[in-house]
Amino acid sequence: MSLFSADMSGYAAAILGTSQPGRYEIGGFSDAAFTMIDLLSRGHDAGWPWEQSGH
Repeated sequence: MSLFSADMSGYAAAILGTSQPGRYEIGGFSDAAFTMIDLLSRGHDAGWPWEQSGH
């Protein structure tokens, strides 16, 4: 299970303990954040988006 947080405070320290596995803090919140969440949720062996079949 993963836990995601959006950092809206600029360069302040992360409010979420990101040193633990499955915890991510994303800088800012936009449409690109949803793409980032999807990519991080797939795991380390997902490959690059342009390497996925069907594109």
